[in-house]
Amino acid sequence: MNRRTFLQSTMLAGASYLAPSALWAQPDSVQGGTAKSIGIHTQAGTHFPHVWEECAGSDRAVVGLREQWLKDLEEVKKAAGIKSIRFHGLFNDEMGVWPAGAKQPNFLYVDMVYDAMLDRGLKPFVELSFMPGALASGTRSLLWYRGNTTPPKDIAQWGELVGALAKHCVDRYGIGQVSEWNFEVWNEPNIIFWSGTRADYFELYRQSATAIKQVDNRLRVGGPATAYSGWVSDFLKFCASQQIPVDFVSTHIYPDDKQKLVFGRDDVHYPFEEVIPRALAMVSEQIEASGFPHLPLYLTEWSSQNPAFIAHTIAGSAGLAEIMSYWTFDSVYEELGVPKSFLSGTYGLLGARGIERPSFHTFSLLHKLGGTRLQTDEGPVLATRRSDGTLAILVWNLIPRPPGVHSSMGDPLSQDAAPYQMTGESITLRLKLQDARKPRRASVTRVDASSSRFKNAYARMGSPAYPTEEQIEQLKRASELPPSENLAVDHEGNVTVVLPPNGVALVECG
Repeated sequence: MNRRTFLQSTMLAGASYLAPSALWAQPDSVQGGTAKSIGIHTQAGTHFPHVWEECAGSDRAVVGLREQWLKDLEEVKKAAGIKSIRFHGLFNDEMGVWPAGAKQPNFLYVDMVYDAMLDRGLKPFVELSFMPGALASGTRSLLWYRGNTTPPKDIAQWGELVGALAKHCVDRYGIGQVSEWNFEVWNEPNIIFWSGTRADYFELYRQSATAIKQVDNRLRVGGPATAYSGWVSDFLKFCASQQIPVDFVSTHIYPDDKQKLVFGRDDVHYPFEEVIPRALAMVSEQIEASGFPHLPLYLTEWSSQNPAFIAHTIAGSAGLAEIMSYWTFDSVYEELGVPKSFLSGTYGLLGARGIERPSFHTFSLLHKLGGTRLQTDEGPVLATRRSDGTLAILVWNLIPRPPGVHSSMGDPLSQDAAPYQMTGESITLRLKLQDARKPRRASVTRVDASSSRFKNAYARMGSPAYPTEEQIEQLKRASELPPSENLAVDHEGNVTVVLPPNGVALVECG
């Protein structure tokens, strides 16, 4: 069962971005690939929030009690600047929030998870799911950890639970802290994660939002947290007609989602690489046409392991969402059970035992971008200026996904990622820095097939099913991002970068 089986029309003034198929419409021929010159206007620019750092996803609440998860949390905060974490199952029975026969909730495990996150400088992004067995109207569940997907047998009890959680958090951490959190009602109620109807979910949202606002009106609540960018218009119409508070719209989009389910039309056939920004643009229009035209849009799940796809998607989605929560930040992950091998191919910027993946390194390079986006010519470039005046320029070489090739990333029942293409032409990008003093120095940091020694190191040690502690340390060293290299600056102050297929590079100029 497939759960999820770009083109931004306007960006910065004077700059645009073309789909991969059109990007090299008039290339210059060079030996071994394609060359393109890209002008970068280093003075003019606009504010560029790092929306991909606002949140990242994780498996479920109870894994927050594990040492490896906490180590990974520290690493992703340090290297990628992630600010909050969203996970399922806060109310799962394994969290002990509402045991059978209880008269009131128990937040001991919730405190342990939230305390650990806050101690490490990250905030919870509170997903209100799943149904405690004692409150549930049925026993239907899904995934290895058996999250109960049924509506409550007494909707008032659900409201009491949500209100009690909000009050407990405010009492424990203070309204100044908790007013910066987001409370999201459920997860993907339009597919297998909710066994009730759409009307049942809307009533669940009503009870949740009302309970949260009764604690303090400054607390933020939103939804519908749907798959396929679904239900947004109807959800906002319901909230407007019933005068129900809503502070943000959240939804999920994966590039392999069935496009009829996302866009509602049989004749839509966007390239794989355009699905996420196209869908975000569509949802943004739905919000603007609603009774809440100024609500922020949060993309609370998306994913890819391809470095160039990650860069392309973030650049193409600029200005469309205020949060882009990558799913997931690590592979302490058990939707389908305990991992069956050390080299798990499922979600995660970090692999087993904290092994750094190319996707993790891509996010670490993105973190080094500045807060001002510069105008550029067309091309695969995201140019920024930092507060100290130095330039940080991300470039990439995205190889379009061949037709008929699918990835299961996003499907909770089949989570092996299709490998991204490592074949195709290299490209040479000449970055022409305009309107400023010529840079005195430049460096480049690369993420591509040649920048990780992990696979060779693992093969040399015999591909052990259960690596020793010493071998794991060797693999960690082999997976580290190579150091930056000096980059030549020509007499006009321009720099040239060669990128292999699906490679990403950060050019820093000072």
